[in-house]
Amino acid sequence: MKIRFDSRKELNPTQEQGLTVLYAPGKRMAFRVRWYLILFLVASPLLWLGGKLAYGMLMIDAPAQLRLPILEVRARDAGRVDQLFVMAGEQVQIDQPLVSLDNPEWRARLSQLAAMPKKSVPVTNTKLDTRERQLLRTRVSRTEERVQVLEDLVESGAVSRGEVLAAQSELDAFKADLLAFERREQLARQSPLSVEREIIQQTAEQQWLKTRLAALSVKAAQSGRIAEVLVTPGENVGAGTLLMRLERLEEPLLWIYLEPLNISYAAIGQPLRVRMPDGEWLAAHVVQAVDSAGRTPTVLRGPFAASEMGLQVAARFDRPLSPRWRIDQLPLNVRFPTDWQQMLSDSRELIEQLGDFIAMDKTPTTAPGSK
Repeated sequence: MKIRFDSRKELNPTQEQGLTVLYAPGKRMAFRVRWYLILFLVASPLLWLGGKLAYGMLMIDAPAQLRLPILEVRARDAGRVDQLFVMAGEQVQIDQPLVSLDNPEWRARLSQLAAMPKKSVPVTNTKLDTRERQLLRTRVSRTEERVQVLEDLVESGAVSRGEVLAAQSELDAFKADLLAFERREQLARQSPLSVEREIIQQTAEQQWLKTRLAALSVKAAQSGRIAEVLVTPGENVGAGTLLMRLERLEEPLLWIYLEPLNISYAAIGQPLRVRMPDGEWLAAHVVQAVDSAGRTPTVLRGPFAASEMGLQVAARFDRPLSPRWRIDQLPLNVRFPTDWQQMLSDSRELIEQLGDFIAMDKTPTTAPGSK
């Protein structure tokens, strides 16, 4: 679009219908500036897009994320969180206790095993055993009758429900005594070999339970910093439940999502620069050959990204990173040094191909049937 300023008014700006206009030259300049400003505003999106494309051809930039070495601490067995020894942000050393777990069911089973006899029970007087059994059964029978009477009185409102519950608890205790007596009689009738075998099994089960309970407590496998605690005291957890995350004391990795077209910049040892959020540029280098491609995270994808997929390139900083930037998944931007020699070679090859195409287009063709 070309603007022409050759109208009669533009050619003679100091005359307006036979009158001399003193401010006409200044008005003419404002007229030009106004049109140029309108042109600039209309063309600004195209100018920005062209500048962006030219910058992308000259500078190799790529989005990146900071990945800290995180160790997940999980529960080995099901249990209940008894006590937490650390909080988020604390520094821990190797083998330092992190969390104590407990299993009430295993504790109850240990109590039952501890109450069982540890040696064979000698044979007692048969008459005394018979009288003791009869006495226990009589107590159970009388207590059952008492419970029944109290339940009938509750319906009529003569006694409270609490008295019935107390009588039922007494009945349960008498039944437990009777079961224990029968258990002793059974052990007394068994052979010494079977009693010894059962005692060995009980001891082995006790040892197994104690070992499992001791293994419930979790210690730090490596030194580092507690990044996150995901459980609270009193919470029930299952086997494999994530308890906390431990940040290891290692230099973080920089995961770069590079366009597949720029795979030549992904060689091991390739230098690059990283732009930190405060504007500082830090030196880094590629430490691992490209072996996979992944989808670029949405937060890192630019508005004019050529592809959603990118080569995952691993890099490390040349110097130790400042503690304030040790933030997992911190979004960053990296810039590779431009390979001008390769760019000139590609441009020369493109020009040669374009020249060959033009030469082929200008080659005269022979009309059909002509000699």
